[in-house]
Amino acid sequence: MSRPDESVSRGARTKLDRLDSYQQQHPALGVPIAVARKFIDDESINLAAVIAFWAFFSVFPLLLIFVTLLGYVLPPNLQGDVLRSAARFFPLLSTDSIGRLSGQWWTLVVGILSALWSGSFVVIAIQSAFDSVWEIPRAQRPSLGAQIKRGVFTLGAIALGLVVSTMISSYIGAALGTSFGMVARLAGYLIAIVLDVGLFVVAFRLLTDRDVSTRDVLPGALLSGIVFWLLQQLSSLIIFQYLRNAERVYGNFATVITMLSWFYLQSVVTLVGAQLNIVLKERLHPRRLIPAPVTESDHRAYEAYAKERTYRHDQRIHTELRQSDHDEKE
Repeated sequence: MSRPDESVSRGARTKLDRLDSYQQQHPALGVPIAVARKFIDDESINLAAVIAFWAFFSVFPLLLIFVTLLGYVLPPNLQGDVLRSAARFFPLLSTDSIGRLSGQWWTLVVGILSALWSGSFVVIAIQSAFDSVWEIPRAQRPSLGAQIKRGVFTLGAIALGLVVSTMISSYIGAALGTSFGMVARLAGYLIAIVLDVGLFVVAFRLLTDRDVSTRDVLPGALLSGIVFWLLQQLSSLIIFQYLRNAERVYGNFATVITMLSWFYLQSVVTLVGAQLNIVLKERLHPRRLIPAPVTESDHRAYEAYAKERTYRHDQRIHTELRQSDHDEKE
């Protein structure tokens, strides 16, 4: 006669087996589960924390250089609108006290160098995270010099895209807002989403050390771009309704905590999009919910995890999965 706890365990195992069988037959559920499994296996939570730190560290010199350049390339009547549009990317960051830099030329040079240094490390952190997500062997990853070179180029491309997107959104809102109202707002939303998705396509392609096409990275770019835009709208609503008083009461503490949390959440969204790309491209779905027996997708995933730990070009790794005694009894 079986004990009550054994019957409960068997019942839970039976339900889990049914759910596992169902998700393996339905990609609409199997793909998200595979993405979640790989996200956990790659410890992407820790990778997102590194990206968030460097993003927070770099935002202030980048913003100062951005403000300085606005004074040279834009007329005064557009500078405020573009600056406010750019500030929406950074919760609780007030631009009221930011003006055009008027120091000596060497001050601008130092500012640009510090912005390039900190911004490049943001891109390098993202590139290292993408290498881990794509399970690129350590021996095949680019050197630090190559990462810095690619980081500066990608940083310039993304920064230019952000400037263009904010300028276009501001211009359309100002040009159509007076006569079309809701149509202008919807057009601005659509353009912002398209530009956000385009920026993720650029980032996923340039920062992935693999030969990937736009089609390969488009699913993750769509997911990350749309969620990124939704989080922007949600954060604007929350900040306007609730956090403005917190910023007045707690000052810089509220600003720092909110911005760090914001960058961390955005980093998680970016890595989820990257995980979706590789799960679809390498067909790493469906994955099992229970430890064993494993599927072919599990075999490929575990083999890729092992090969990522290749530190030498002449190193070869062989993987083998064996059934446990418990699995053989079943």
